[in-house]
Amino acid sequence: MKSSKVASSNRGPIDLRALIRSELTKKNAWELIRFLFMGGIGVLSYLFFSNFYNWVGVKTYLSPFYAWLSGLLIVYFGHMKFTYRVNAQHKRMAFRFLVMQSYNLGMSTCSTIVVRDWLQFPYFVASLVALATTVPVLYVLGKFWVYKSD
Repeated sequence: MKSSKVASSNRGPIDLRALIRSELTKKNAWELIRFLFMGGIGVLSYLFFSNFYNWVGVKTYLSPFYAWLSGLLIVYFGHMKFTYRVNAQHKRMAFRFLVMQSYNLGMSTCSTIVVRDWLQFPYFVASLVALATTVPVLYVLGKFWVYKSD
């Protein structure tokens, strides 16, 4: 009886530069620009609302949550229609979007508490750190999971 051998891959490690070059098509470049623009709207919304809620006396750990809720629909529909230009498949997309945004909320809240309450930096600095810890992951999740057109 012949023994079956499992085919091994000779590809080796992933060539990150080649992967990035293959993704940097003209279409993807414009998509990235639209993502950054729409993300800018989301960032401004987050900064405005989180600082507003902090200003009116909302606790530090609740400000990111209220800011997150305030901009949720704007970002969902903005990325669907403007950034990724996909047809609405709300059953699939809405659930994935909420999972992605739950990560956003968790990281925003954690980084805000660490920077504001533990390190004693101003709230605005905490907001910027929260954005820096979430935006790159949100782009990848949005492009390849939430708004991926089948």
